[in-house]
Amino acid sequence: MSEDKTENIVEDISSDNLTETEQTGDNNSSIKLSGLMGTKLGMTHSLMDDGRVVPTTLVQLGPCYALEKNLKTKKTSLKVGFQDIKPTLLNKPKLSYFSKLKVKPVKHIKEFDLLEDTEIKPGTEIKADIFKEGDIADVTANSKGKGFSGVIKRHNFAGLRHTHGTPQNQRSGGSIGACAYPGRVWKGQKMAGRYGGKKSTIQGLEVLKVDIEKNLIFIKGSIPGSNGSLVFVNHTRKGNGFRNN
Repeated sequence: MSEDKTENIVEDISSDNLTETEQTGDNNSSIKLSGLMGTKLGMTHSLMDDGRVVPTTLVQLGPCYALEKNLKTKKTSLKVGFQDIKPTLLNKPKLSYFSKLKVKPVKHIKEFDLLEDTEIKPGTEIKADIFKEGDIADVTANSKGKGFSGVIKRHNFAGLRHTHGTPQNQRSGGSIGACAYPGRVWKGQKMAGRYGGKKSTIQGLEVLKVDIEKNLIFIKGSIPGSNGSLVFVNHTRKGNGFRNN
């Protein structure tokens, strides 16, 4: 792609010559989506009607924007974008993709399942109203990185006794090998190494409250990731989940 063509794409995307739907988005509450992207804001607590105080995580879902639908053999999915980004920070293939759809560029793109194949225009705004109070959700995010950690912190080893006859290696991993057979270390042996910073999912979390005006959902319990990190909140697929409603 030539530099002139790239500059033209950037100008088209950066300009305000977009339709009202593509520029501001129309909130379509009839969209039944399997999940949505958001940002973890932090933790607080909620006071229940019976007097219980439960730990609560606040997640700001979206607003996300519909990009395009993918029609597959057994299901229909929708590509969703989240967080605006400057066109100059994108590469040429992504610039061409957003220019083709005539929508403003976004930072994150994720594909979610559609329960009902409804007409959705590119740029349609999707808010937190796809969830309601009492829903069960599965939350996925990158867990906090703890750096290089030992076996006690990483795998919950008990360690050695802190007695007079024990040498100064109470937090060591101990023996890692066998005898003459197999003559090597078994694959998957629990050892010290990098702890955290991986994709993690917590299932079966209850949605306590939904604030549609601020796009906030209150989730019971803790979720992976640090404050401000990207999270994916999905309707659970177990029990009376998304597909069974």
